[in-house]
Amino acid sequence: MHNKKKIIAIFILQVFFCYSQNPNKDNIQLKEVVVSITKIKDSLKNSPFSISSINYSKFQSTAQQFYLSEYIERIPGLFISNDNNFAQDSRVSIRGFGSRANFGIRGIKLIVDGVPETTPDGQSQLDNLNLEIIKKIEIIRGTSSSLYGNSSAGVIRIESISDFDKSFSKIGYSLGSNNQTKKQVLFGIKNKQTYYTFLLSETKSDGYRDFGNFKNLNFNLKVKKNISKDTWLGFNFNLVNSPYANDPGGLTIQEVEQNRKQARERNVLYKTKEDINHYKISSSYNKKLNEKLSFSTYAFISKRNFNGKIPVKKGGVIDLKRNYWGVGGNLLLESKLKTQIGFDIGNQNDLRKRYNNELGIIGDQVLDQHEKFSNLGVYLVNNYDLNKFTFSSGLRYDTNKVSLEDLYLSDGNSSDIIKLNSFNPSFGINYKIKKNSRLFANISTGFETPTLNEFSSSPIGSGFNKKLKSQKTISFEFGFSLFNSFKKSNIDIVYFNSLTKNEVLSYEDENFPNQKFYNNAGKSKRNGFEISGYFNINKFININVSYSTGKYIFKEFVDNGSNFSGNNIPGIPNDILTLSLEYKTKNELLLNLNFKSIGDIYANNSNTVLINNSNTLNIKIGKEFQLSKTSIYPFFIINNIFENNYYDNIRINAFGGRYYEPAPKRTIFGGIKFTL
Repeated sequence: MHNKKKIIAIFILQVFFCYSQNPNKDNIQLKEVVVSITKIKDSLKNSPFSISSINYSKFQSTAQQFYLSEYIERIPGLFISNDNNFAQDSRVSIRGFGSRANFGIRGIKLIVDGVPETTPDGQSQLDNLNLEIIKKIEIIRGTSSSLYGNSSAGVIRIESISDFDKSFSKIGYSLGSNNQTKKQVLFGIKNKQTYYTFLLSETKSDGYRDFGNFKNLNFNLKVKKNISKDTWLGFNFNLVNSPYANDPGGLTIQEVEQNRKQARERNVLYKTKEDINHYKISSSYNKKLNEKLSFSTYAFISKRNFNGKIPVKKGGVIDLKRNYWGVGGNLLLESKLKTQIGFDIGNQNDLRKRYNNELGIIGDQVLDQHEKFSNLGVYLVNNYDLNKFTFSSGLRYDTNKVSLEDLYLSDGNSSDIIKLNSFNPSFGINYKIKKNSRLFANISTGFETPTLNEFSSSPIGSGFNKKLKSQKTISFEFGFSLFNSFKKSNIDIVYFNSLTKNEVLSYEDENFPNQKFYNNAGKSKRNGFEISGYFNINKFININVSYSTGKYIFKEFVDNGSNFSGNNIPGIPNDILTLSLEYKTKNELLLNLNFKSIGDIYANNSNTVLINNSNTLNIKIGKEFQLSKTSIYPFFIINNIFENNYYDNIRINAFGGRYYEPAPKRTIFGGIKFTL
């Protein structure tokens, strides 16, 4: 493995591949890239942070649009698993943060069109994310609590289609292995300076494994009005209905070898599944008050009804009604010293009920509690340019209040209040060596509170697990970037190092099998390198590569008499390599080969179970045809061409050896899209 790392690193440096910001040829912005994710909009060349910025204007034509991983898997330092279990959602980790998520995204901040998608307690769901209308994604790969507060060990900012030159209509239909289907209709209407975007889509699949089927219906309406050159108003409405998403569960290695497509028998017996109804309404406003001063604000309200079943009798039926809202605003002063001062307010209310699961039938009620999480964060961000130097600083103070009102009093009153406050600074320096190269370094702190779900996952039953603490991190990174040099190639090399106190981990207890609980590790450490780049061989062929290598270990961790200090943190591969070759002709024929190698992963804290490395190769072919004023784009995708065995997800610290969720072998997917 050590020799493999050296060979890969030498290969990347010799070829002088480039920058991670754009993994597709049609998306390469060889002109100056401007990013907004650092609060103060500026050129990427001036930023003292490791940022990836990707444009998807052409990518959508051949995208399967089933998984977020299609869009961001080639970002260095980023690892995605659990794509094929839609009852659990994709799990995203950045530099090892977020790997413990039991479902959805945990510890990573998700922003969509300037509005938080992440709940105040730090949980993000992907079932209401409109992949079909993604225009651009920006990612901060380092700790960013000085900018975004709780659960910001990395930040993903998604921008959807808004301004466009003329009205359009897009219709798409695609299907593939395991009865995967995607139907979509997208309209964009331009009326003077007002833009309307309508999306209606249906996504469903029988699943690779037995009892893994799901269905998702999504509607999105977006309106943007440019009131003047420097003033605009936006509105967005999103509605999601997922009537079923079954969970086939984790298998033992013996069950995998017997039949990797089977579902866990207990999951089928208890009809483990989820169904969701979710809507969100948001609005944003931006106005330039004068040449130096501008103001922006956002507000949103969201409601989520969740019904789920887990494979246990006591409390195995979950009824969760979640209401959350938020509002924020900022003032930006642009001069030699650019300064932004702002605030974010978030409020989350969870009505959580649990009933016995009588083999899939709802039984007696065993829990009824009202959980609240409120947040107020104020921040100050500064950028200062001095010749070739750019200095950046951030300060943020967050006050969080967590409360529980016990409404089921037959087993006692477990009502409680917890206050979790945090102050987080950051400081960075960027030095322009020449016009197209930079050196940068930054130091920052971060914090991550337990979610309401993690607090309420208590071995004592009802109430909060008050022993669970917030994890706190201090991070450092140093990097070098080369932009648009050596025949339009870019390169990015970053070293990162972070130390975390009270890392929150998931585990299963033999006294409560099939349930997830959480505890704290003493200290953990993450450090490593990210090398990424793009090389334009000629006007038809380009190559894109990213390689991440790191050590993610428990520095100090003793749990129930077992000393795990020095062990690897489970669920995180030490090495990730992606290599993409793309060929595009003058007549719009596209051929893309994508190779991905995931290193070894440990499945438990004791490091007694090792998941060996895996390799996959995918191919994508598409061709654009013009028929009068209509563009027709058929495409064809083969994933895992050589049918390698690997795992879609590893259930960390699962009791009874049920770590494994096998991934599909070879799958085929194709479709056609029309633009009118």
